[in-house]
Amino acid sequence: METNQTIRLAIEESIQFLEFAPHFTMAHGECTRRKWDGVWWHMAALYEMGEVKRIPQSAIERAKHLLKTQVWPTFIISANDHPTSESDKMKMDCCHCELAVYYMILMAYGCDLDKELPWIREWLLKHQLPDGGLNCDPEAYTHSKKSSIVSTLPPLEAILWHTDREFTEQEAVFLDEGARYLIEHRLVCSKQNGDVIDMEWLKPCFPRFFEYDILRGMSFLAEWSRRRNKLLPVWLFREGLERLNTSMIAEGLQVGRQVFDPQGPWGGQTFSLLEATAGIGVVSPYLTRQLDRVFERMGPEYTSRLPLDN
Repeated sequence: METNQTIRLAIEESIQFLEFAPHFTMAHGECTRRKWDGVWWHMAALYEMGEVKRIPQSAIERAKHLLKTQVWPTFIISANDHPTSESDKMKMDCCHCELAVYYMILMAYGCDLDKELPWIREWLLKHQLPDGGLNCDPEAYTHSKKSSIVSTLPPLEAILWHTDREFTEQEAVFLDEGARYLIEHRLVCSKQNGDVIDMEWLKPCFPRFFEYDILRGMSFLAEWSRRRNKLLPVWLFREGLERLNTSMIAEGLQVGRQVFDPQGPWGGQTFSLLEATAGIGVVSPYLTRQLDRVFERMGPEYTSRLPLDN
């Protein structure tokens, strides 16, 4: 069967699943978040594909209801952050990247979460660490003060991609500091020794959900440069493209990694749409579009997706 037809059928299957999925309540909270076939993942995959408007309105409303009534709106760092009432103790505790992806899905759909759930944007903005990033490990805020690149990107994207007005001073600082953090880490490297932190980050991943790869970082910096009128670190992009060389062919960018790798730490049940868009070695139109936007931002001398000459 033709790949495009396979994806179309898989999209319809996910839409049907979301239309009738009952798993938006705490009683089924495990089903909501379950890797990799819970409702959260279906919605996130459609969002990353640019198909967020295909998500049924009923699913959107149930997702908002979950965030309004069944999520503890505080990142638990200290003892004072814990819920005290029995009803609050039953609520889901979220991390930065999970909350940011939920936020991006619903904002892209057309919801005004800054009006309906203003605590989400406030949450993302208040948890930036001194190095410019964020960390979903609470101990980072009381001990190391060091961020996680994986935890950092979704919150940065949420503010950058889903602010349709001038940035406030707080938002501008948040984005600029986040960009500084990525640049200082050369997208994938340790500041201490310059080594690549995780070689898997050099392999383009789709869908990503919360996961990181080097193109995700480049895409953020390209849009940050445009929206904030900041100088693009072309030297860093050149280095990033060289790292992506083995995944670039004339037809586009190939998927190099699956976030749900059965051999990795997070193997589990999948769903048709996830598998249809995540074939290793397959050219991804979604990743290719993102790469093309990076090339466009770099300027006319960088117009080809062909592998770079060594």
